[in-house]
Amino acid sequence: MDRKVIGKATPRVEGPDKVTGAAKYSADVNLPGMLWGKILRSPYAHARIRGIDTSKAKALPGVHCVITGEEFPHRTGRAIKDLHVLAIGKVRFVGDRVAAVAADSADIAEEALSLIEVDYEELPAVSHALDAIRPDAPAVHEDPKSYENAFTHPAEPKIPNLCAYFNWKHGDIDAGLGEADLIIEESFHTPAEHHGYLEPNACVADIKPDGSGELWASNKSPYMLRLQLGQCFGVDPASLKLHLMHVGGDFGGKGNPFDTPVAYLLSRESGRPVKIVKTYTEELMAANVRHASDITVKLGVKKDGTITGLQLNGYFNGGAYGAFKPLPTLNLHGVDQAASTYRVPAIDLHSHIIYTNTIPGGHMRSPGSPQTTFAVERTFDIAARKLGMDPGAFRLKNVLQQGDASPTGNQWQTVKARDTLEAAMKAVNWGQRSKEPYVGVGLGMYERGTVGGDCSARLTLNSDGVLEVLVPIPDPGQGSTTAILQMVEEEFSLAPAQVRVKRADATDELPFDFGVGGSRTTYALGLTVMNAAKQLKAKLAELVPGGDGMDWSELAGKATGANGGPVVVNGYEKLELLPNLPDTNFTAQAVEVAVDPETGKVTIRKVVTVHDVGTIINPVGHRGQIEGGMLYGLAEGTMAEYIWDEGKPAALHLGDYKLPNIRDIPPLETIVLERDEGPGPFNLGPIAEASNVPIAAAFANAISDAIGKEIHALPLHAERVWQLMHG
Repeated sequence: MDRKVIGKATPRVEGPDKVTGAAKYSADVNLPGMLWGKILRSPYAHARIRGIDTSKAKALPGVHCVITGEEFPHRTGRAIKDLHVLAIGKVRFVGDRVAAVAADSADIAEEALSLIEVDYEELPAVSHALDAIRPDAPAVHEDPKSYENAFTHPAEPKIPNLCAYFNWKHGDIDAGLGEADLIIEESFHTPAEHHGYLEPNACVADIKPDGSGELWASNKSPYMLRLQLGQCFGVDPASLKLHLMHVGGDFGGKGNPFDTPVAYLLSRESGRPVKIVKTYTEELMAANVRHASDITVKLGVKKDGTITGLQLNGYFNGGAYGAFKPLPTLNLHGVDQAASTYRVPAIDLHSHIIYTNTIPGGHMRSPGSPQTTFAVERTFDIAARKLGMDPGAFRLKNVLQQGDASPTGNQWQTVKARDTLEAAMKAVNWGQRSKEPYVGVGLGMYERGTVGGDCSARLTLNSDGVLEVLVPIPDPGQGSTTAILQMVEEEFSLAPAQVRVKRADATDELPFDFGVGGSRTTYALGLTVMNAAKQLKAKLAELVPGGDGMDWSELAGKATGANGGPVVVNGYEKLELLPNLPDTNFTAQAVEVAVDPETGKVTIRKVVTVHDVGTIINPVGHRGQIEGGMLYGLAEGTMAEYIWDEGKPAALHLGDYKLPNIRDIPPLETIVLERDEGPGPFNLGPIAEASNVPIAAAFANAISDAIGKEIHALPLHAERVWQLMHG
């Protein structure tokens, strides 16, 4: 299909503001009379609060407000309301909020924190999920099912510290495993990870005595935050004006209220605007993380490699609170994608979210998927070796083909799983791979659809011929506004100067939007804008009959004249949050590594990432999503890891908590298998979370192939690899 704009590289809409410094982030907001807020955080993983003396802090010159949980007993949470804005009675992790101060300067606020005296009684703590479910484990919460929106599954096990449980099943698992010639049962561990976004969380609140007011927050879902704050403080959400800010990176981490409720209280009580900006030490101590996991996989196979059944039990470390997860029933939805690119006639998947005395778990780029994919793909390699099969041949035998249903019963109209797998194997020279010692190759696969959720937009045609598109989406940097620009240009055959895509200033300009997440933005916002475009075309036809062949500027002048002003169309789409779409997209990745047997150092010689995609709107942005995601997922495989020392995080700055940098980028070959099918406008499909999921599994499989040892834990830094080789 001949398209003028779709599929072409287009400069990023937000680029000039970012490179010139004109883009405004929450920490850039300065209001007249603004105070600085600081938070006193618990030094203990688990302790009873016997008393708090704030008198000295209140007496310090320059301090305007000191608050504690006893004075303001509000609970918050995205769904499960199990987190007090400030701790009451107990603290449950190192970094839990205990008290807060608003002062004339950040230095005065810090000094005031040092003057607050807290009488703690330290309690036994538990850091790991498998320890927390033991009968004698300390209770992180005394009655977790009593919280508002606490989720209870009818089949959930009666184990200590259970926050949430879910079970997906399809087929007869007992019969499937009973038909197997060989049962493989393996256990795996992945650590907690921080998102590593560039901008620490920041917020500014300007709240009136009646609880209404304005807020600026580093948050990807401002309409949801407005609702959460309204529920927390018992005010009408519409009385709160949330400004849509640039967001300096998200990766799933900035959907939480974080410290915004504290800023709200400090502002309301002091009568002044209040700004809170986390340090990166606070980020690593008290933000949210990818859930650490302990997963057991039981796989049944025939002698010829045919899979007969798969059972997975996942225990995910939810940390001290469930408040940072957006839906209690969703649990970690990546678990239901375990082995979803393969033919598995019977499957039984169990996900347990466990309370522990550690930093709370939240959503992070494909929540649950990297952990389960690592466990399943590693089990497949182990099974292949036990059967005397090549791991690639094992996958080719079991990979989904056209007409196959997924393990959980999804029947997609197009299945290109085998195509992606074969392309990855060919690109890494699987059949003729190197025979050098300590050189190995590995594979991993994943499939990903998109989510929906309500979305709004406004199209305004002005008399000068400029079509303005107002969108309700904050900008975390993924380039969605540029994609919308291209769609509108294509739909109306316009030049870039004739279209202006603009982010709404605040939540009072457009109706509700679900926010950024779940690979939804281009799909959901695109549908909303394109449906509004069709309405605008119909309205123009009414205002200017026979104007189809008219020059756009002339048409705009006549239409606005006939309308008595700009022509406005408001778009709103009430999309299913988890739509049952007839399509999904497949990813296959291959990695080649070389291992130094003396040091355990791993050199990544090549990464191949193959994606079955819909129409690509912007090839540069699309490729950026793939490459960024690949490196993001590689961090899980190579270095990203929270380490606990008796309940205390051991790495509280980025010198100790390692993230990949430019020198860690491996040679990468990207292959896209584009097809004219997809759920969004112009048949576009999701890409954002595709490349970060199977890469850690492929990396681990490659190292296992290189050193001849089975791998059951991430990350695979040099020390761990050396221990595997020599331990």
